Amino acid sequence: MNHHLKVTYFDMAGRAETTRLALTIAGVPFEDERVSRGQWQALKASFPLRQLPVLTVDDQVLCQSHAIARYVGCLTGLYPTENRLLACRVDEITDYVEDIMHKVYPTVHESDPGRTKAMRMKLATVTFPEMFGLLEARLTSSGAAGPWFLSGITLADLDVYNLVRMMKSGVLDHIPVNICSDYPKMMTIFNAVASHPAVATWNKAHTKVA
Repeated sequence: MNHHLKVTYFDMAGRAETTRLALTIAGVPFEDERVSRGQWQALKASFPLRQLPVLTVDDQVLCQSHAIARYVGCLTGLYPTENRLLACRVDEITDYVEDIMHKVYPTVHESDPGRTKAMRMKLATVTFPEMFGLLEARLTSSGAAGPWFLSGITLADLDVYNLVRMMKSGVLDHIPVNICSDYPKMMTIFNAVASHPAVATWNKAHTKVA
């Protein structure tokens, strides 16, 4: 049965991009609804958890970015539904990428430029080197021969790609754009996703990272 899928989020990559890319890579049609901050304030009260992104499947609205991504991963074959151990390994990577992102969010909401700079410099010199090193070790621990975390592309690879892409984009002042360069598996995954024909086409039309 074919469902009508609609991804609703802001006009940037952010928390919706893993879902968008999974659908794009698999060639699954979906409506890409992007709302402005002003529109969101008017719409917010009508959404179940007052948060974005949401995925509308026919007339059902699904919430929470990781839950949405896993659902789409199951639809597209980018989540290992037949092997719970491999599914857990994918979840481990996606959850740890989220842990890394949670270190970034306070610096985005900090209003004092001096404090923002100090917080970002600590991320660049202390927090990220430690966390990226741990992530790199887990990515290589699978022993996969190809460019992916496992034997084929999964949601884990898309989350790593989105993390590296954000770091390389320069949207985070005081974070060196080459901060991921010392982590070869992260960069291999990033380059493999970026060079995927469907992703390359998507990125030409959607350039805003954050």
